[in-house]
Amino acid sequence: MRMKKTYLFVFAAVIAFSGYAQKKPKINKANSAREKGELVEAKSIIDAAIEHEKTKDDAKTWYYRGLIYATLDTTSNAEFAALTDNAMSEAIEAFNKADELDPEGKGLYTTGDMGIPVLMDQQVTGYYSYYYNAAVEAFQNNEYQTAVDNFEDAYFILPEDTGAYVNAAFAAHNGELFDAAVKNYDAALNAGATSIDLYYNYLNILIAAKKDKEAALELVNRGLKAYPNDPTLTKNRINLLIQLEKVEEAKADLRKAIEAEPDNEDLHFTMGVLLEETEDVDGAAAAYKKAIEVNPDHFESNFNYGVLLINQANDVIKEVNNLGMSKADQKKAKEMQPVITEKLKEALPQWEKVYEIKPEETTAIETLAYIYNQLGMKEKYKEMSSKL
Repeated sequence: MRMKKTYLFVFAAVIAFSGYAQKKPKINKANSAREKGELVEAKSIIDAAIEHEKTKDDAKTWYYRGLIYATLDTTSNAEFAALTDNAMSEAIEAFNKADELDPEGKGLYTTGDMGIPVLMDQQVTGYYSYYYNAAVEAFQNNEYQTAVDNFEDAYFILPEDTGAYVNAAFAAHNGELFDAAVKNYDAALNAGATSIDLYYNYLNILIAAKKDKEAALELVNRGLKAYPNDPTLTKNRINLLIQLEKVEEAKADLRKAIEAEPDNEDLHFTMGVLLEETEDVDGAAAAYKKAIEVNPDHFESNFNYGVLLINQANDVIKEVNNLGMSKADQKKAKEMQPVITEKLKEALPQWEKVYEIKPEETTAIETLAYIYNQLGMKEKYKEMSSKL
């Protein structure tokens, strides 16, 4: 009889426990507990709710879970913070699940002050701002690692906002945290950030700090797809090809591309830069002139061709300046003066064209002022000087 009673007692206990376990969690109570700061109870209820048959597919269950775990993540109470090791990941996973179950977000809100609804999107944005603002403060205090960490947390919360990616990269760069900078420049570009400064800064790290020329070349090629006319990226590409001993490969690739697209001024321009970097000045001039023939207003080709022409005049001027004071040297200097004048006259219309295309270009104004002055064109010189 004693054994039978024990059996019946255990059986009854199991039935009672089973009935208790199947009780539907009250998800509204979980959120209410969160609002009261009772996070142990809130977490306990919501953890059970995502497992329960009647609440696990309810968008509001996951929405409240996101709020609860976001609160655990940002709390200053060490006891509550210790309740979980991955609060942020759990929060974002929960918000995403809620959005998946209720894409229109009709039921995903809480009631704020004066009965005004506060939508889940607003709360997620507030969560993002918590980390973003902390990152900004750390950056301003030169606490670069902390800034990077918080900016990374911010874009984990709102991955579509490129600002946090960009600032994470800048913070890492400022702090000379080069591995983090590379990671975040790449992440920023992958996220759709478009500033050309990102390419310049990223390239600077790959070349100067990381000394990874192959990676730098890949980045330049990527940048030129977005900014095909950028002279800085183009010049870096040529320099990298030369350093990597890929000059002939570059020439061959360009020739094939030009054969396929003979009316592409950018390809002729790139060939000009490549030839100029390998000290083939005549070949570079011919390539720039071809680009200008295709598009008379192609600024970069006009500019670079203008530089070649003014350099020819400056080379003669330098030669004259290096002559001594002997009669023979003075005679030679006098004989070379017409050559200088001729070179400057040849360069003048080219720089006037550069100025016509971009009248705000400082180098064009300075160069024209210099040429006009050398040629004794005083009124034109005064005009350019006043613009400076």
